[in-house]
Amino acid sequence: MYVDQSARPGLMSRLGGAWDRIRNNVLVIGVSAVLVFLILVPVVRLIINSFIEGHPSVPEGWTLNNYVSAYSMPIFYEALATTLWISSIGTFVTLAIAVLFAWLIERTDMPFRNMAWVLILVPMAIPGVLFALGWTLLLSPKVGALNMLLREIFAIVGITFEKGPINIYSLGGLIFLDGVRGVTTVFLMVVGSFRMMDPSLEEAARVSKAGTFGTFMQVTLPAMLPAVLAAGMYSFISSMESFEAPLAVGLPGGIFVLSTLIYFTTRIQAPLDYGLGAVFGVTFMLIMILLLIGYRRVIRHSEKYATVTGKGFRPRVTTIGRWRWPAFGMFVLYFLAAVVAPFIILAWTSFLPGYRIPSVSVFPLLTWSNYVELFETERVLNMVWNTLYLMLVTATITMLFAFVTSWGIVRSQVRGAGWLDTFVFIPHAIPGIVIALALIMAYLSPPLRYLGIYGSMTILVMGLVVSYISFGTRLMNSAIMQIQEELEQAAYVAGAGTMRTLFTITLPLLFPAFAAGWIWVAVHALRSFSIPIMLASRDNEVFAILLWEYWDEGSASLSSALGVLMILVLVPMTLLLRRFITQISEQR
Repeated sequence: MYVDQSARPGLMSRLGGAWDRIRNNVLVIGVSAVLVFLILVPVVRLIINSFIEGHPSVPEGWTLNNYVSAYSMPIFYEALATTLWISSIGTFVTLAIAVLFAWLIERTDMPFRNMAWVLILVPMAIPGVLFALGWTLLLSPKVGALNMLLREIFAIVGITFEKGPINIYSLGGLIFLDGVRGVTTVFLMVVGSFRMMDPSLEEAARVSKAGTFGTFMQVTLPAMLPAVLAAGMYSFISSMESFEAPLAVGLPGGIFVLSTLIYFTTRIQAPLDYGLGAVFGVTFMLIMILLLIGYRRVIRHSEKYATVTGKGFRPRVTTIGRWRWPAFGMFVLYFLAAVVAPFIILAWTSFLPGYRIPSVSVFPLLTWSNYVELFETERVLNMVWNTLYLMLVTATITMLFAFVTSWGIVRSQVRGAGWLDTFVFIPHAIPGIVIALALIMAYLSPPLRYLGIYGSMTILVMGLVVSYISFGTRLMNSAIMQIQEELEQAAYVAGAGTMRTLFTITLPLLFPAFAAGWIWVAVHALRSFSIPIMLASRDNEVFAILLWEYWDEGSASLSSALGVLMILVLVPMTLLLRRFITQISEQR
C-alpha cells in the first residue's frame, strides 16, 4: 500500500498538537467528565425508568402504560395549570417589588439606602420551608396569630368571623409566599443594571419637564427592560420548581403543583409508583428546558440594549421629595413580611411547650426546654454534623468544579468548550425534586445500586453539586473574563504547569468571586430542602429532614427551635456575602 510520505509530518504535527492540548487541559477534561457523569447518568436513568414497570431495583419489563396513565389523570393537568398560575402571578409580584427597590436603593435619595441594601439580603437566610411554616402559624384559618388579631379588630366594628379572614392554605396564600420569597434574587440580578445605567437619558427626560414617576415609567424602566425580562424569566423558572411552600401550605389545602405531585407519587401514596413519578419528572424537566432555552435567548441579546457610557459616566441620584419616607416605609413593610413576622412567630413558638397565640397570659409558659432537648438528643448532634459536612463539602466541590470548568470554557483551546458551557447550564432547568428523583432511579437500579451510594451523604452531595453547578459556572465565567490572559501566559513562560498556574495565579485573583460563590452555595446547601427530603434515610439526616419531621408529627415547638438555630447560623453568612459582592463590583 502506498503512503504519501509528505503527508506524514503534517499528520504527526496535528496529532502532537492535539496531544499537547489534551495534556495541558487534562484537569479540565477530567472535571468535565465527572460533571457529565453526575448530570447525564441520572437523567438518562430517569427517562429509561419512565418506560419501566415496577420498582427501580426490581424492574418488571418495558411499558408505555406509565405515560398513558399519567396523561389521562386530571390531577396532572390541574397541577400543571396551578404551577403555571402561581408562577406567573408570583413572578409579577416579585418583579414589581424587586425592581422598585433596586431603583429606590440605587437611583434615589430614599433614607437609609445602605442599610436597606444590606437588609434585603437577609431573606436569603430564612429557608423557604421556615418562611412557609412561619406564615402558617400567622395565617392558619383557625389559630393563626395574625388572623386572631384581625378577628378581634373586626369584632370591634361588629363584624365577626368564625375563622380567617385570611386563609394561607389557598392559591392566594401560595402566590403571596412565592411573590415575597423571590425578591432578593431578582433584586441582585437587576440592581447592577440600575447602578450602571447612563443617567443622561433620565436627565433629558427631566429637561423635557417629565416628573420623577413619568421618567421612571417612560425612560428608566424601558431602558432596563432586557435586564428585567431576563430576571423575570429566571424568577419564573425558580417559581416553577418551588417545593417548600407547596408542601407546607399547598398539600394541607388540597392544592397540588408539579413538584408536590412527584413527591406525593414517589414518597407518600401507597403503593409508591416510581414509573408514574418518572413520567411526571421527565415532563417537568422538558417544560423547564423549553423555558431555559427562552431565557438563554433573552440574555444572549441583552447586550444590544446596553445604556452604560464610558468617559464621563456618573450615576445620578434622583430626588423623590415627599415620597422619600413613604418609600422607606414600603421597604420596612416588605422586610416585616419577609423576615421579621415569620421569625418572631417561630421564635415565640420555640419557647413554648406547644403553639399558643401570643399574649401576656402565656408568658409564664416560656421555657428553654425545647433548645435543651435539641442539644441533648444524640440524633440532633448527628444531624448537625451531617449538615455541616453537606454544607462544606458541597460548597467546596461545586466551586472547584465551577472554577476549573469555567476556565476550560473561557481559556482552554479544547474543542467543545461551547457545548460544555451549555451542558453545565442545563441543570438550572431541572427542578431539585426531579434531580433527586433521577438520583433515586439511577442508584436504586442495577448496576449503580451495587455502589451503595443510595441513602448516604454522598448522594446528597451529588444532588446539590448538580443543582448548584450552573450558578457556580455563571459566576466564574464572568469573573475569569475580567482577568487578563497575559498573567497566565507569563506563568507558563516561567515554567509553571497548567494546574500550578490555575491555583497560584488565577484563583487568588478571582478570590472575591470564588468566595462569594462558595458562601452562596454553602448557604443554599444548609437551607436545601427538596433534594434532602426526597433522598432522606437514617444515615443522611440533615436540618431540613429533621425540621420537617418534627413539624409533620405535630411538634411545632421543636421544629421552630431548630429553625431559629438555623436562621441564626445563616444570617451572618448571608451578610458576609455582601462584602464579596462589593469587591466583585469594584474589580469589574
